[in-house]
Amino acid sequence: MNVLSRAETVIIGMGNPLLSDDGVGIAVARAVADKMKDRMNLVVTELHTGGIRLMEAMVGFKRAVVIDAMLSGAVPGTLRRFDPREFVTGKNTFSSHDTDFATAFELGLMADVVLPDKLAFWGIEAREFDVFGEIFSEDVSAALPGAVEDVIEELLMWEIDL
Repeated sequence: MNVLSRAETVIIGMGNPLLSDDGVGIAVARAVADKMKDRMNLVVTELHTGGIRLMEAMVGFKRAVVIDAMLSGAVPGTLRRFDPREFVTGKNTFSSHDTDFATAFELGLMADVVLPDKLAFWGIEAREFDVFGEIFSEDVSAALPGAVEDVIEELLMWEIDL
C-alpha cells in the first residue's frame, strides 16, 4: 500500500508563492507537514484556485485543512479560522470560470463523492498581493509561526477525537 492511500488528512495550501503574501497558505501547509511528518501521515496539496478543484483535492480524505491568504480589511497578519458552514470566499477559493467552494462541496456530496467529515479553513490577512517576490511582508512573516502552531493544534485535537 502506498503512502497516499494510507493518509487520512490533506493540508491544502492556497495561493501563488511568487506573489509575496499570496503564498502564505502554501508556506503554512509545507511547515505543518514538515513538523508533523513523524507524527501523522499527511498529504500536502498546493492549489492556485478553489471551487471544484479545491473540492476534488479533498476527495477520499477524512480530514482537510485549507490555508489561504485573505483580504478582509483586518490588520495584516491576522489569523482567522473559518467554520465551513460560515465560510466566505477567499482570494484563491473562487474563480469566475468555476463555482464557489460551498457549491462545489455540495455538488460533491450530492454525487456521493467521499469528502472529509472534518474540515477547517484558515485565513491569514495579507498586505501585498501584487508584488512579485517570494518574501512575505513583515506582518505576514511574523504571523507564520503562530498559524503553523494553530493548525497543528487543530490536527492534534482531531487525532484525539478519533
